Amino acid sequence: MTTYPTRFTVGVRTHQGGTENAHGNDEDSWSDPVDWAVYAVAPAGTLEPFEANRAPITWDLDVLGPVEGAPGSKDLAVWQGVEYKVEGRFESFDFGPFGFAPGGRVRLKRVEG
Repeated sequence: MTTYPTRFTVGVRTHQGGTENAHGNDEDSWSDPVDWAVYAVAPAGTLEPFEANRAPITWDLDVLGPVEGAPGSKDLAVWQGVEYKVEGRFESFDFGPFGFAPGGRVRLKRVEG
């Protein structure tokens, strides 16, 4: 099996579900960040063209890395001290021909507020 260099580290905060706050309301909570060694972190992208009356799907970062340690769809990621939410889910490229298993990609959107 070929291994690829993991030159960067992204923190993964696993979704812990809802907890009750002091007012009796449910609030989501996440674990402390756990290091996920990744291959690359790429800048923002857009899935659809900017057209009148259409809201394009945008994200802030693409992270490429191994399947092990990848964030789930409700998890948060921390890159260079900034928190991001997962957009969609981790997309694995490990099921192609010839046993090639390079890992996959996850798209991240910056958490505002």
